[in-house]
Amino acid sequence: MPRFDSPSHYTVLGLVAGAMTGVDFLATLSVNFSEASIRGGIGASPDAFLWVLSVYAGAGAAAILLLERLARRFRYRALLLSFLALFIVGSLLAACSHSLSALIAARLLQGLGGGPLMTCSRVFLQSMVPPKSRGLALRGFMYGIFASSAPAPWLAARLLQDSDWHAVFLMQAAFAALVWLAGWRVLPHGRHRARPLGHLDAVAALSFCLATLLALHILQDLRYQRPDAAFAGRVALVLLLCTCVWRHLLRHADPWFDWRRVASRRYLTGLMFYTFYYLINGALAMVAPMYLLSGEAFDLDVAGWVQSTAGVGTLLLLPFYFRAASRLGDRRHVMAVGFVLMAGCLLWLGATVTGTTPWQRLLPIFALKSVFPVLVVIQVAGLTFREFDAPDFAHAYAMKNILRLMANAVGAGIANVYWQDIAAQGRTRLVSRLGLGDAPDYAAVQAAGPDALARLSLLVDRQAALLAAHQVFTLLAMGCLVGGVVVLCQRSLR
Repeated sequence: MPRFDSPSHYTVLGLVAGAMTGVDFLATLSVNFSEASIRGGIGASPDAFLWVLSVYAGAGAAAILLLERLARRFRYRALLLSFLALFIVGSLLAACSHSLSALIAARLLQGLGGGPLMTCSRVFLQSMVPPKSRGLALRGFMYGIFASSAPAPWLAARLLQDSDWHAVFLMQAAFAALVWLAGWRVLPHGRHRARPLGHLDAVAALSFCLATLLALHILQDLRYQRPDAAFAGRVALVLLLCTCVWRHLLRHADPWFDWRRVASRRYLTGLMFYTFYYLINGALAMVAPMYLLSGEAFDLDVAGWVQSTAGVGTLLLLPFYFRAASRLGDRRHVMAVGFVLMAGCLLWLGATVTGTTPWQRLLPIFALKSVFPVLVVIQVAGLTFREFDAPDFAHAYAMKNILRLMANAVGAGIANVYWQDIAAQGRTRLVSRLGLGDAPDYAAVQAAGPDALARLSLLVDRQAALLAAHQVFTLLAMGCLVGGVVVLCQRSLR
């Protein structure tokens, strides 16, 4: 076990903690990139596949709430290694899955292990690193996160091209195992004073888990929902479960999340921007590979490499940001510039949706996308938690990461369903314009043989994907512009 008696040691500690968080990020990005292959492999429809996304987020959110209780009795080092081990088991089970139900069960274990990693890692650094060395550790933490997650799309693409989707989960397990070994070697034990676990209130905990899963699935599948009695019943059940949880948080003498300790205008504003950022980020992580693979018809390797450009760009920007951070001035202006640049990036991407765009033209766009995390989410992180001491920091960071998991899942799910809906409408219009409903034309196409029909079907699918990509990118760009205006108008984060 190394002794932390020099600045470089704290940087290494931050790197390892960031890599642990990167396990969660890598899992989410690689599953989003492999969505079509996984769906095809298990024979799941787009709306059924949403459970694969939502169960991970719901399980992770539940584990984060239990973290405060577990930290009373166990060291954060032991918790981090245990969560990683649980994630590895879930990843291996996912790699062995051949049905939707088996994959959902495996993702449940993955979420229980991977979901709390960011909260646990960050709170561990806050409690173990002296204030004077915390800046070095946090820099290492950010390097670890982005270095772990940047190659995720490219790695997933290579594995899908050389093997199948099961290999993606094996890759997640292998990376988590390497990080586990690094954590076992580097993370210090530290001092720990055990406290009573207290009354867990299992009814409230179960209510939260069920409410989270149902709410995520309702939001993800909202475009397919009809305002009938069944839909109203599901919404009412979610509200009833949320009421039960809220009653626990307000009345319990020792709740597992004390909202009253962290509620402040600065913190709530920060949560709002966190949620909005991860909604955009989750949606783009889902639709970018769909556009590259279905719209531009790139092969897997090229699509993965193009998408990984954004993550690599963010990683390369970090040292320049650290040098310039003290001279940035009002952070509202920095965040507004980030939102505006992201809106321009998305509009630029929408303008290149042609179906014949060479991948070289897309590299500058994805490189520009790399500034979005640096100018927005890193700024929000630096401003939101200033006022919290060590005990309250754990509570505040827990809620932030619950919203991160939910926003990522909701953004990806809504974008996926919206894409499928727009693409289906586009196919219908394109087929009607081709006149295949007219008997003479249909007979002529049939006479051309199955190869002609296959080529025509691929052409229709590709054009429908391009229509969906253009609409989704434009909608996300409008959302970013709204975010830029809102961040300039607020006064809490400066």
